[in-house]
Amino acid sequence: MKKIKSWVKISSFASVFFFSGHGLSLNAQDTITLDFCYQQIQKTYPLIRQTDLLEKTNNLRTKNLNKNYLPQFNVNGSATWQNEVTEVAIQLPANLPELQGPVIPKDQYKLTLDISEPIYDGNVTNYQKKLEKFNLHVDQRNVDANLYLLKDQINQFYFNILLTQENIRLLQETKKQLTQKVNEVESAVKNGATLKMNADLIKAEIIKLEQNIYELSMDRIANIRMLSELISMPMNEQSAFQTPAITVSGLNYENKRIEYEIYGIQRDRISLMKNMVTSKWNPKLWAFGQFGFGRPGYNFLSSDIAPMAMVGAKLTWNPWNWNANRNEKKIFDIQRDIIKNQQEIFDKNLRVSTQKNISDITKLSDLLLKDQELVDLRTGITKTTSSQLTNGVITSSDYILRVNEEIQARMGLEIHKIQLVKAKICYLYNIGKL
Repeated sequence: MKKIKSWVKISSFASVFFFSGHGLSLNAQDTITLDFCYQQIQKTYPLIRQTDLLEKTNNLRTKNLNKNYLPQFNVNGSATWQNEVTEVAIQLPANLPELQGPVIPKDQYKLTLDISEPIYDGNVTNYQKKLEKFNLHVDQRNVDANLYLLKDQINQFYFNILLTQENIRLLQETKKQLTQKVNEVESAVKNGATLKMNADLIKAEIIKLEQNIYELSMDRIANIRMLSELISMPMNEQSAFQTPAITVSGLNYENKRIEYEIYGIQRDRISLMKNMVTSKWNPKLWAFGQFGFGRPGYNFLSSDIAPMAMVGAKLTWNPWNWNANRNEKKIFDIQRDIIKNQQEIFDKNLRVSTQKNISDITKLSDLLLKDQELVDLRTGITKTTSSQLTNGVITSSDYILRVNEEIQARMGLEIHKIQLVKAKICYLYNIGKL
């Protein structure tokens, strides 16, 4: 049975996973599919909430950018004292009376409302709004990419469950077969046709089968609990898991991954940022106004509090910035080349892993052609040795050896079937078509 154990063991878990979940629970009679798990995680995984949060954040940022077109109001006030002010001194002939010039106060006060409104901002705000849309698109696609990666985790748990489920079924069938045989051998022992040891050997093998079934059952339960926690839905441990029916038309390389698309969006975003450099260099035209009171007012020779009002327009433009714009554009060109290189690396690595998937599919398809033939041969051999044991021609050890060889052949067949489905799933997952 050590050989059997090496075939059926999937994994060992040192700790027990305690299950708690929310939502709809499954009854013992329900059948769980891989597509159902995919759909469930798209509804319940916490990451999905980021999509709405990103949308709300983008809306607020866009609203703030739209306010760039609205007038800006600032209230300014000041109170000062200075030790000296401008004086008007006029020298007159001695026979004329002294001429008193205007006296400017040393303490001065001002309270104004300053208004400014952009007439033309060099198209900067328009580019900033476009950049926010790109940022939102990238962030949302990153959420989609991370959700897509969760399918790989689901695949690992799901196919572990399928393998343990199938191995348990085969071992239970073998146990039933050995139980029937031990009854026959015990009857022969009573009749003195064989030794009691032959019955004991089969009983010992049944105990080993029960141990393997228990170990596999615990592995299956652990994987169910982890899958249940991942998709946030209670699962009955007695539920059946259906093997997916996957059809792959052709094994050609395609790259439909979301990550590959994100690289393209990032390159477009950098192109936009490069164009923004020119907009920052464009002339800026502003309208402004100032209204209020001051002592003195605009007539600085008056010592009275006077109203103040002024309107106008202002043009700013820096026609020469020592090639800073040109260098900034070169930086963006380099960044775009870096992202292009990262995109090529991603595609290259994906090609390598996809070739492994294609090789696995081909290999497992070829193995299955011989698996059924081997099972048929081993089944016939086991039937023959069973008859020989009944007739006392061979011992229980010989019979158990043949049974082990048959169960290994059956497990090989079923394992290769499931592995072939998994290889197809991994192929579709890698190219982004799952």
